[in-house]
Amino acid sequence: MTGNTWLRSAVVVAAGVAFTMALTSPTAWSRGRKKKKAEPTPTMTATPTATATPIVKEWNFDQDKAGGPAAGWTSVEGDWQVIPDPSAPSQPNTYGLPPGRLLQSLMSALQYYPMTVVTDPTEYGDFTLEASFKSAGGRFDCSGGILFRYGDPKNFYLLSAGCPSDYFQFSRMLKGKFEVLKQTVVPTDKDTWYKIKVVAQGSHFMCYDDNKMIFDYDDSKIAKGRIGLWASDDSQARFDNVTLTLPLAESAPENTGAGSAGGSTSGATIPPPPAPLPPPPPAH
Repeated sequence: MTGNTWLRSAVVVAAGVAFTMALTSPTAWSRGRKKKKAEPTPTMTATPTATATPIVKEWNFDQDKAGGPAAGWTSVEGDWQVIPDPSAPSQPNTYGLPPGRLLQSLMSALQYYPMTVVTDPTEYGDFTLEASFKSAGGRFDCSGGILFRYGDPKNFYLLSAGCPSDYFQFSRMLKGKFEVLKQTVVPTDKDTWYKIKVVAQGSHFMCYDDNKMIFDYDDSKIAKGRIGLWASDDSQARFDNVTLTLPLAESAPENTGAGSAGGSTSGATIPPPPAPLPPPPPAH
């Protein structure tokens, strides 16, 4: 090989090596710059919606004086009084009727109905009303029940249970005319505690016996009223743990007379939650 030929070969090899390095090596600007990390996309956090807390009012009569009236209640008819009862769900007291009223029952042709209502004039439309009930006896009857949407003795609804007829009944008194709206047979014994409950939502009523729904019914004749208790003829009806649960919208009036003085528990009124904060402005 001549010197010139060797030189040309060397130049060709060197040029090929330089060209290969230029293709495989990163550029100067790419070696000196770090790759920027992707920014996370902000996530909008939804503001939780506040849940309305119901208002609960309860009367257990345990701090009232036996033999006298229950604080926060007034008798419409009959000698309603606080009665000690060792079998009461909340001891020691109940609220009800002692023995008697035989003459009144006979003079009324066995259509004598003792009633008592809360003294608080607040009228309620939507609510849940429940009470523990038993009858300690009665020669003519041993029935009892809860009154609601009570306007006066001639206008109210009634959910009642009783013996010896073993009935469970939803009724209405409207302008002095009494009408049974729904009735079924449910065993009811003397000296046995039962829990009766009604859920009122507008014109719809759901009626329960010992937490079992017995029937529901629609009626729109009476929109609002007070709550109370009811008995029939000489029934020694007794009540305990009368509980009224209201949705927040029903709680505007002040809680006056919502429990027996000195001991019956009534739920405190909870103020409405603050308005939710506005969402942040959209990112530009």
